[in-house]
Amino acid sequence: MDIHKDSSGALVFSGKLVASEIEGACSKVEPLLDETLHETVLDLSDVDDIDISGLQLVLAMKKAAVSDGSFRIRGASAKVREIVFLAGFDGVFEEEA
Repeated sequence: MDIHKDSSGALVFSGKLVASEIEGACSKVEPLLDETLHETVLDLSDVDDIDISGLQLVLAMKKAAVSDGSFRIRGASAKVREIVFLAGFDGVFEEEA
């Protein structure tokens, strides 16, 4: 799992956002979230797979970001969107157009 900021300031996730990667992902996300100003954009275009642990991490990031500003997701693949829907998280995650 690679996590970095792109030139627009979006947090870009690459790889698998699954239980075995969550601990490492959390340690990478925390300092990057501290750097985001009032708008957090999460780019999932390079995420190959996501499970409930990954969804919970994204939800926690959303809750933290919304308390200080806004949160948006962009670039989720059809597979990731399907998993979000099947897990019942579709009402929680709104993807930007």
